[in-house]
Amino acid sequence: QLFELLDPARIGVTLSEEFQLHPEQATSALIVHHPEAKYFNV
Repeated sequence: QLFELLDPARIGVTLSEEFQLHPEQATSALIVHHPEAKYFNV
């Protein structure tokens, strides 16, 4: 489902039958803000 939301095919990333991203260096994430989280800059 995440793969469908991100639509990585537009930048050349594909999903194998084993649900691995190709090219191998590809990374996907869904980041959600939590109202009680504390954020900071380094």
